[in-house]
Amino acid sequence: MDVDPDVLKAYIDHYLPREVVGPVVVVFSLEGVIDGIFNLYVPDEHATLGWAIVFVFTLVLVAYWGTVDEEAVEELHDRIEEIEEQESNDT
Repeated sequence: MDVDPDVLKAYIDHYLPREVVGPVVVVFSLEGVIDGIFNLYVPDEHATLGWAIVFVFTLVLVAYWGTVDEEAVEELHDRIEEIEEQESNDT
């Protein structure tokens, strides 16, 4: 199964919109503060597991958010159809 880079980009743009990327950059800039608070509640031997849980939870939350916005999902499907039509016209 070949993955079309344009379709993949459309999915990435949908599930990781710029509105999400900006706050993520801010969070990473506050990494020391967040890490300090995190270490207050999670022992050092469980830190990697704790961060993994936070990471997976965040991915699930962002993916869920991408599926509940019906208007955005319709735009995604329209964009994919445009890409497929453009590719069929090019060949």
